[in-house]
Amino acid sequence: MKQELVRINSVDNIEMVGILYKPEEKSSRIVIHVHGLCGNFYENRFLDRLAKTYTDNGYSFLTFNNRGTNFISELLKGNEFAIIGGCYERFTDCLLDIEGVINYTKNKGYTDIVLEGHSYGCNKVSYYYSKKKDESIKKMVLLAPCDIPRECVKFLSEEEYKTAQRESTRLINEGKQDELIDFSANANGKISAGTYYNDFLPNGENDFIRYVDGKSGRSEVLNNIDIPTLVIFGDIDECILTQDIETIKEYLNNNIKDCNVQIIKGADHSYTNKYEELGKIIENNL
Repeated sequence: MKQELVRINSVDNIEMVGILYKPEEKSSRIVIHVHGLCGNFYENRFLDRLAKTYTDNGYSFLTFNNRGTNFISELLKGNEFAIIGGCYERFTDCLLDIEGVINYTKNKGYTDIVLEGHSYGCNKVSYYYSKKKDESIKKMVLLAPCDIPRECVKFLSEEEYKTAQRESTRLINEGKQDELIDFSANANGKISAGTYYNDFLPNGENDFIRYVDGKSGRSEVLNNIDIPTLVIFGDIDECILTQDIETIKEYLNNNIKDCNVQIIKGADHSYTNKYEELGKIIENNL
């Protein structure tokens, strides 16, 4: 396995740093991994196992920092700096990030792409494929896809949830979308009013994985996914389990046309100490 630090530009010229793992023999196949909320390309330890799994099976593996990396980040945009990060990003801008990465991989000669997301990254890759239907994307892997608005209800107290809803609405109406509000679900305890109002409240741009709708709920975005999709999550995942596990399984199977749901017993949201099981499931479904 060979490794290379890479710098990739989004469509709007945000520089995104990552690492490209390559198999020993040249390959036209690549897996593009999109990290979760306020994440980065190196933090999740399961990425080490996935890099080995994919390269052992003839795939390159690219993991990179998108504009939502960390809580508040200073990112290069040309020769200037932009302040973004997970506290300020807008969900729909994931189209700009992912398209930039796909263009980069195509220019490198990759023609067979697997889009993979973890947590919030699942929402991003699902949204991207649904909107773009790029024929070079052959498969998707969703690692712990979340119902984001219901996750907020789960992790915030009732008082904090109502306060965040009220304050974000007020600040948006006052044209102060970049002002930070309290949001204890982030480790830094803050999020911008614009990000919360547009992407974390019900009926926002990001509200299309809706386990709350039950087994028969329908999602236009997920219904639009027509490529083989592997979904993996743990039975003690503290983020995805906003509904009972059977409801979540049936909801996903009913919405994604070619869906393969796999559950790892004893795995949490980061697959702690379950990296081998995760890698083996992916290897068996390549």
